[in-house]
Amino acid sequence: MKKINLSSIVLFLGLTAAMFSCFDDAGTDILLDGTFVEIQEATTSAGATVSKSYNRLNDGIAKKDSIRINLVGRQRSTPITVNFAINAASTAVAGVHYNMVTAGTSVTIPANSSFGYIRFDVLADNINPGEVWNLRFDLTGVDAVDVKISENFKTFTRQLRTLCPFSRANFLGNYTCNEPGYGNYTVVSTPGPDANSITITNFWDFGGVVNYTFNPASNAVTLPTQNVVMGGVTYVVSQNGTATYDACTYSFVVPYRVATTGGVTQDTNTHTFTKQ
Repeated sequence: MKKINLSSIVLFLGLTAAMFSCFDDAGTDILLDGTFVEIQEATTSAGATVSKSYNRLNDGIAKKDSIRINLVGRQRSTPITVNFAINAASTAVAGVHYNMVTAGTSVTIPANSSFGYIRFDVLADNINPGEVWNLRFDLTGVDAVDVKISENFKTFTRQLRTLCPFSRANFLGNYTCNEPGYGNYTVVSTPGPDANSITITNFWDFGGVVNYTFNPASNAVTLPTQNVVMGGVTYVVSQNGTATYDACTYSFVVPYRVATTGGVTQDTNTHTFTKQ
């Protein structure tokens, strides 16, 4: 039977106790280096420049947005005023691409709160699809002498973009139809058989009534094969290539084929529909 060295055990326990006595409970002594303010959006994984798309509906209604200013540290019993500026490097133009809602150049973090908001409106109707306008905010000062501005998160750029969601209502009304080699004429668009369809009258400038279906997910248009009576004669109308639409301008382009019921082609061309 092996002998146990009691003196070694005592020495080991003593060293272990000494080592752990150097540490308090985990996290209890981690102190923030003062109190500071930061832009919330700049702290996210996306970084200090974040693109955002706003629906361009051509409705004259501005799209609301904001950035959040955080107070990192203990809350205060009195409000804190944080000054900010629109950086001169911004490409977005006030009154054209955006309007400030927050008055002046400061935002208030209310008493007993940890954040406030800089609010602004985006004038999406003035931003064309594909355009990108940068709106950069800089934190410049704080009225509380013991509150600092975070050097890492004091700047944020919102990139303003637009997208145009499909709405059938926008595709209803009078259109100019251009048919190369023939010219322009007026057609009228009315609601079709389902929520994504329209009915065009005066197809081929010959009194035809034809249905088109829009795909909101792909900007594609379908001209289903259909029998159309024009001038007392029944024709077969079908799609003859890729058809697309623009949800921002409400225009659409459809290559087509007109044939007899016996399959003899009468015309192949492209219709470009431009809303009047």
